[in-house]
Amino acid sequence: MDLNEQLASAVGRSSEQAGATGDALIAVAGFLSSRASLRRALTDAGRSAQSRESLARQLFGGKIDEAALDVVGSVVGIRWARTSALVSTLFELGVQAHLLSAESRGALDVVEDELFRFGQTVRNDTALRSALLDRSAPEQARRQLIRTLLEGKAQPETVRLVEYAVLERREGSLEKELDRIIELAAARRRRIVAVARVAKPLSDGHRHRLERALSAQAGTEVQLNVVVEPGLVGGIKVEIGDEVVDGTIIGRLEDARRRLAASR
Repeated sequence: MDLNEQLASAVGRSSEQAGATGDALIAVAGFLSSRASLRRALTDAGRSAQSRESLARQLFGGKIDEAALDVVGSVVGIRWARTSALVSTLFELGVQAHLLSAESRGALDVVEDELFRFGQTVRNDTALRSALLDRSAPEQARRQLIRTLLEGKAQPETVRLVEYAVLERREGSLEKELDRIIELAAARRRRIVAVARVAKPLSDGHRHRLERALSAQAGTEVQLNVVVEPGLVGGIKVEIGDEVVDGTIIGRLEDARRRLAASR
């Protein structure tokens, strides 16, 4: 049984249990991320897996729920080449637990869409982005800002995952972390994510046709997120994985300029 399967088994179909386990795993990862000596002890290949798991239970027993403790024990039982991999795995399992919580309530689609919309808001609002990422501000103040923006307007899992991306993230940009969580959510439904940038909103029919065409091209179901950017003038730009197909008027003009410059 791999770690994701163990996590799913540990939380069952209980949204409340999944949320509690997710919080616990993220808290453990955050605790270990600033304690190099403990990370080394928990990944020491000179100690047996049983010894490392016993140490984890001594450290966290009675402080986190039993489901989370079992998962932590399994994670430290693995031989890691880098101590940072232990922390990143715990963080990712915490994220997966919150996605499981949303899935168990039939709200995974909604959470994925809310995370995408929040990411677009952050990209377009430099003042908000600066406030969220201001490490000189107290963490509680930034947490309160997130809750003021989202509580009562978004799913509880969305709020917690945004808090994680803003407050617990250790590397990469906020936008990239939100994109990664969205990809994990899509992967739970065996989908990949595509982003269509358009000059004006797509009709439902146009969107569905584009989604079907992209799914046929990718060989798997595609979750299409649409971003309206009036500056594109016309056409459509699609980003799917590392590939970009630019059919916008601006894109074609820029390509023509490059070809003209190269011919001189």
